[in-house]
Amino acid sequence: MKNTKQLTISDIAKLAGVSKTTVSFILNGKSGVSEKTKERVLRIIEENGFRPSLNSRRLFYNRSYTVAVVFEDSSSVFDNMFYFSIMKTLLKRCMHYGYSLIYSEFSFDGEELRLPEQILSRDVDGLIFLKDIPQSLTGMLGSLGIPFVVVDDHSSSGDIYSVRADYELAAYTAVEYLLAQGHRKIGFIGNTCLPAFYTQILSGYQKALRGHGLNTELRWFFDGITDRRSLSGQIDRCVCADLPTAFFCMEDILAIELMKHLKSNNIQVPEDVSVVSVDDIIMAEYTDPALTTVSLDKEHMATAAIDLLIALIENRPAQSVQVSSNNLIVRDSVKKLHI
Repeated sequence: MKNTKQLTISDIAKLAGVSKTTVSFILNGKSGVSEKTKERVLRIIEENGFRPSLNSRRLFYNRSYTVAVVFEDSSSVFDNMFYFSIMKTLLKRCMHYGYSLIYSEFSFDGEELRLPEQILSRDVDGLIFLKDIPQSLTGMLGSLGIPFVVVDDHSSSGDIYSVRADYELAAYTAVEYLLAQGHRKIGFIGNTCLPAFYTQILSGYQKALRGHGLNTELRWFFDGITDRRSLSGQIDRCVCADLPTAFFCMEDILAIELMKHLKSNNIQVPEDVSVVSVDDIIMAEYTDPALTTVSLDKEHMATAAIDLLIALIENRPAQSVQVSSNNLIVRDSVKKLHI
């Protein structure tokens, strides 16, 4: 019969005839405790329905049991559907470990870096950053001694712990699919706002073309697309000349905007031009036509990020993770050409 009284770690230690440190080791899965002692303590925990309170855990382990997910204040995670999907799994995985998740922002204008007081005062146990962070921030966090993980990191730095997708493989997979459908005139839609991300995407695009003896056609290559206006201007010039049979877009949002603009010019997707992309945000399946795209495993990325961060918080061995990114979701935006 389970004890109705809320026991403490000290109570469990007394009942088992061991120290509080031993109970702590067992609860955290650390080594150094005999199997016989571990079995006895776990049996007492089970019999009494023991679950340490949050305040007890905070005092005993000297932790806040809080993780902050941090985004640069020049944009919002809630405006980015890719990161919003990641956020849902971050929250779920934090709860699995008994941690709370809070949202925070930092600012960086190229010179001055500002972090919230909650982070500077170490009121959180660890940080999750979404997308690349400035080198100066890496140095500041190192001096503060706060464990952190960068999700969707595009840099090649080995100095930080990160979880990243293989964007070169994702782009290669998308363009290979177009080539398999008979397309040889394949345009590029993207931007250089995140240079490392752009480089990886471009590498995959060009690798696929080269594999079929094709070169990048500058007349169909647009890498300055930063907003709807710039997309409209560049695509209009292309429409006035000649269109490729397909476009590869480096992000779903760009692909969706492209399809809207083509439609406004009476150019039908995929009848006149095929479109393929990378991301698989939730909107991709609801566009007209539904967008064919390479799905990035956002759930895997978020789960791996929290697992990695908890390992760092608990001073366990940890290493960065790269998530495979070749899962093509075939929908309705690509036409097969007969050649």
